[in-house]
Amino acid sequence: MWQPPKRRSTAVRVMAMEAGNSLPPWSRLLDHNAEGRRRRKSDEDKRYEVEISNRLWSLWGTPQQVEPVENGTSLESASGRTSAPGKVLACCVVACCAGSFHSLDSWDSRLLDKILLNGHDYYEESLAARQRRDCVGEPTLETLNTYCCLNGRNFWVDIDKFASGKLYSKTKSLGSALSVFFAQHLQTGILQLRDQALAFGFIPEYASRGAFFLFHCQAKGQPIFNDGESAPYVLRMRQLQQLLNCMLITLDERRYNVPFRIYKVGCVPSTDCTLLGLKNH
Repeated sequence: MWQPPKRRSTAVRVMAMEAGNSLPPWSRLLDHNAEGRRRRKSDEDKRYEVEISNRLWSLWGTPQQVEPVENGTSLESASGRTSAPGKVLACCVVACCAGSFHSLDSWDSRLLDKILLNGHDYYEESLAARQRRDCVGEPTLETLNTYCCLNGRNFWVDIDKFASGKLYSKTKSLGSALSVFFAQHLQTGILQLRDQALAFGFIPEYASRGAFFLFHCQAKGQPIFNDGESAPYVLRMRQLQQLLNCMLITLDERRYNVPFRIYKVGCVPSTDCTLLGLKNH
């Protein structure tokens, strides 16, 4: 089982150094990958990009212009927010559905854009359902609707809290929680840390002996994109330790014992989306 480092694991520090500066290795601000190879420039190429040979790949949705922010989500963190925005959580749930029923080899930029679009619809439907019940506040993972839609396929979703702990705790660290999660043969889940959320999972593809993935849709501007730019993206890796390293780099949490929560997300195909009042994109 993974043992927590004093601050960050050696592998995390190595990946940071491979980037050549403080940027994540997969940052779009870098014109080369961690091995010094120049990135593709064609917007028509929707395939995975190699970040580290045989270790890490990235896939990117269509960039969108957004309002510039000063330190990502740190402003919300400073204000004391303890949950990710409802739209982010909804997109993470839809990403789990994609992870449950789409081979990672078949993922492309269009699917990431669909996850974002259908995730926003899922959020709006959940918010409307809460308002009909006179509930206040935006949906959380505990209160999102139990159904969502992706690419015309409807899913029943079952979201349950699986584990909680402190990021680098000796007994309840993120690394140990992930080890237990996958040891129980769970496939997809969502990690929440303060105002950030990531979808993750393991896809048991026989040809490649399976792969882990991480879905992130909160990155705005630096250190991933140019100022005022945002896009959903997926990181794909072969080992659990690599998934953990990428999570820690993505979260960029400098404090030692920040609490986190992991939710398991089960997705089951259901009937046509229109029967449940969902928009079919």
